[in-house]
Amino acid sequence: MTYYFECVTSYNKESLRAFTRYHYRHVVPGLPILLLFLGAVFFLLGLFQEGGLTMTVAGAVLLVFGVNLLLGRFAAGVRESQDNRIRFFDDRVEYAGRQEQGFYTYSQVLRLGESREYFFLYVAKNRALVVEKARMSLGTPDQLRLFLQEKLRKG
Repeated sequence: MTYYFECVTSYNKESLRAFTRYHYRHVVPGLPILLLFLGAVFFLLGLFQEGGLTMTVAGAVLLVFGVNLLLGRFAAGVRESQDNRIRFFDDRVEYAGRQEQGFYTYSQVLRLGESREYFFLYVAKNRALVVEKARMSLGTPDQLRLFLQEKLRKG
């Protein structure tokens, strides 16, 4: 079968940071905002209460956690870069990497996200195929965007 678009994405700290930043800014922005709000409240209450060291520390931890979610810093657990080949067919998108391979039909794609460097094809609430625009070997990012918008509109 013929595929229309192809990309080899490196799953590394950079691509996972980009996914995490996008996810917590656009898909579930409420979590970091809640953490920042609670962190600020606890921190300030702890500062103005006698013996509020525990509350101040808890507030600081929540603030740090919320900021790190927004900055995508929790993707640092990636040890080495792994390439994943992604091909877009008429009826499905296939992925193949060193650890796993498979495919999703376009009806299984829940959401299409995009940043300056990547497309994110959400296949579950917290899981997405990451397509690195600069590493497309067949087709252009603009062509792929239009193709995906059409395929996802049908589903």
